[in-house]
This record gives sequence, structure tokens and C-alpha cells, in this order.
Amino acid sequence: MNRIKHKALFQMDPFNKLNIKTDSTISIIKEALILGIKVYVSNPNDLTLMQNNAFVNFKEVTLINSKFTFSKQKNSTITKFDYFFIRQDPPFDLKYLTNCYLLELHQKFNKNPRFINDPGGIKNFTEKICPIYFNSLMPKTLVTSDEKIFKETLSKKKTLILKTLYNKGGEGVIKVEKNDKNSLRKFKELIGKYKVPVVIQDFVSKVSKGDKRVILIEGQPVGLVNRVPQRGQYKANLNLGGKAEISELSKKESEICRQIKPFLLKNKLFFVGIDLIDEKLTEINVTSPTGIVQIQQLTGVNIAKRLWDKLLKS
Repeated sequence: MNRIKHKALFQMDPFNKLNIKTDSTISIIKEALILGIKVYVSNPNDLTLMQNNAFVNFKEVTLINSKFTFSKQKNSTITKFDYFFIRQDPPFDLKYLTNCYLLELHQKFNKNPRFINDPGGIKNFTEKICPIYFNSLMPKTLVTSDEKIFKETLSKKKTLILKTLYNKGGEGVIKVEKNDKNSLRKFKELIGKYKVPVVIQDFVSKVSKGDKRVILIEGQPVGLVNRVPQRGQYKANLNLGGKAEISELSKKESEICRQIKPFLLKNKLFFVGIDLIDEKLTEINVTSPTGIVQIQQLTGVNIAKRLWDKLLKS
């Protein structure tokens, strides 16, 4: 194992802001260390672009007696790393976008490192916009800031889901009712708070049966978990109290994975998490897909190991 000389840099949120036991990035790091891969960490503020080369401040990570330790900070060009994981959580704001631009510029002039996921792919296909490329697989969806269009859409539906475009973990996701006189106010508040158009989507009532998170590596499904919302709730996010259950892909859901695979491969979106409600595609997570720890706990499938097996062979 120790003969492996690969180096992996994780651009990520600080360790003290993560749940060490359940965080997917931590799981991938642990597996890398088991394989003898040298692991380093940084955050977007550590990145500098000089001409056509990106440099980064970083620390090496080691795991001793189940505790992470960190070296003193160093600096080098990112060409010194074999793999560069872009794993900081959204919001996908100007800071996040700028980081993708800088890494994409580096990529145009340098062969190393290999990005997971590709900064251009992340930049162009964010979580809630990406599925619209496959609108026939989705609940009926539109994106707008127009109050008139919102009112017209709501007048034809009993219930709608509103989603902000660039957040995570259920933030900025609300349900509105046709008979609720406050629905327009809620729509306007989302526009006012986040300063971007809102996703308006048909409400899928069968979310009560669960929201499947499916992890894909190179477009191939390798594991999934069904997240069931608390009774009377419509958000199934595990961080909001959703319950993780073992599940399988239906024939139709497997077909959804098959249809999006060429798109993911073309845009170098190597490690992706998709969300499926009632056999409909609702999200394609390309920034920092989560859920792999829960999948391993429920099913025994070690997705972090599968990810590294695939990377080291390609």
C-alpha cells in the first residue's frame, strides 16, 4: 500500500465545521490515507493565480490514533498534486464562481492536477440548473423572478415548491399553497433575500415516501439511500431530520441514470449525487455530493473506496 506515491489536495471547509463521523469528504480522505495516498487540505482563500499557474497554501493531513493532525502550512503550485478535490459546500456565490474561474484558467495551461469535479463543469452546471437539461425526466419546472408568472403558475396548481438556485441542505426551499394568501409574499421574500430568480416546481406529494440520493462515479450508480422526511414535513435532508433507509433503483430510475451518464462524462463530472422523488429527477449535485457514510452504514457499500479504485485505475 505504501508504494503508492499519489498526492491529493482537498479544497474544503475547515475540519472544525464538519461532522467528522458523517461527512463525505472526511470519508474520502480517510480512505486515501488507508491507501497510502498523501493528503493535503486548503480552502478557496488559499488559492492564488499567477499568470497561468495556480498556487495554494496547504497543510498535510495525517491520521494518528483516529485523530487528524496537520503539518505547518506550505505553498506550491497545484501542479504538484495528482488530484484536486473541489469539496467546499455552497452557497454558489461570486466567491465560489471566481474560484472555479481561477482553477479553470490553470487547467487550460497545465496537465496537473486532475480535478474532481472539473471546475468548468461545476461552474456551468450547478445543482438546480443542471437537471433542467433533462426536463422530460423532471417534475414541471420553471425559473423566474416574475411575480405575474408565479401567480399564474400557482393559480393552476394546488401546491408548488420554490427553491433558491445556489444554496444547499434545504436552505431556501419552501412549499406554497394556492389558497395561502401569503404565497406571493413568500415568493417575493426569496427573490429579495437571495437576489436571483427562483425555481418553481410542481410539488411531488410522494416525497413523503422518500427522496433518493444516488451516488454516481463516472456516470455509473454505485450506491443510494432513501431519505424519508419527518411526518408532516416535505424536506427529506438528513441534516434536517430525514431518516435514511435502504432502497433500490427502480427500472425507471436506472434509466434516468443511463440517460444522464453521457452528459456527466462529457463535462468531467466524475463524482455526482442525484436526487430522485417518485421516479423523477429533482437535483444533480456536482459541487460536494454527500451521503456516502450513511450509504455505507446501511448497505456496507464503501463508496469512498470505489471512488479511489476508479481514480487510481484511470
